[in-house]
Amino acid sequence: MNNDKTGRFIADLRREKRFTQAQLADAIHVSDKAVSRWETGRGFPDIENLEALSGCLDVSIAELIKGERINEPVSGDELNDIASDGLSLTRSLIAKRKITSTLLGFVLGLIIIIIAVIHMMSPIYIKDSGNALTVEELSDGSIVAVLGGNVSGYDIDRFKDQDSSKTMAFIGCYRTRWDQLSRKSNETLVRIGNKNEIDEVYYYPADGGDVLIYGDKEATESGGVVTLPRLVYNYWLIIGGILSAVGILLYLICRKKYYSEKILNAVLFPVAFTISIPLCLLGRFDEVYNASYYFTGILLLTIAVYLVLRTVILLKKGKLTYSDNTQTCS
Repeated sequence: MNNDKTGRFIADLRREKRFTQAQLADAIHVSDKAVSRWETGRGFPDIENLEALSGCLDVSIAELIKGERINEPVSGDELNDIASDGLSLTRSLIAKRKITSTLLGFVLGLIIIIIAVIHMMSPIYIKDSGNALTVEELSDGSIVAVLGGNVSGYDIDRFKDQDSSKTMAFIGCYRTRWDQLSRKSNETLVRIGNKNEIDEVYYYPADGGDVLIYGDKEATESGGVVTLPRLVYNYWLIIGGILSAVGILLYLICRKKYYSEKILNAVLFPVAFTISIPLCLLGRFDEVYNASYYFTGILLLTIAVYLVLRTVILLKKGKLTYSDNTQTCS
């Protein structure tokens, strides 16, 4: 194969058809930069692009490989060279598809691993404080929580209520499936604060609101407070869904292939993000509270899903190239 000779041949055929590089690129579903590389000898079309070019430029694949019109019977040596070049291109295409399939399988496996890790290590909050901890006041005035052996970790927040001037602490305990399977058990002592600094301690999440586990219950009007929602996943879904819908609409409206391809590449990310949220949180929206933990997992899964969607689209375009070119260039 002679890249320079074939490149000049493609350029001459394109001018005969009165195509610009962009028009030819649109007809065979490649970029105009790819056509420019071929015509300048800096690249060579693969077997699928040769099929598309032959139909669009009204020449045979053998002529494209040879880089000139074949008006006379070719010799045995020339025929062997053309067959060898075609076989080389076919092998290259098979190798490329094998790499693509391997990469796709790797990414799909990565998605499964990420989902498994997220669900195995994700916090499952214990709703009954009696099964999670006991609050004790030490001789030095410290307020501590003794976490049970079934507790994997805890969250604690403190703030001062401006209306009542009370300092409140909120503590929640969780376990993970991994610790359940490994039967990890250890008690942990957590210092909540000093009795002169903390007026009330609430346990979350609990059915019906946060439960007062330390403080004067009679002095508390409601016997507990309902904290602000800690779940933000519905908002993530709404934002991802809106961005996905807007991007898909723009893609369908846009007539210019260059811009539509850019829009498609951009919209794949919010689509992947929207898909990743239910994959991470399926059936557990009411049980997960640690947004930062899940957001990290969702982002990792988003990248993997994006790669899968991008690969699937590229594979689909490769399958549709010949039939689309035939319709466009006939």
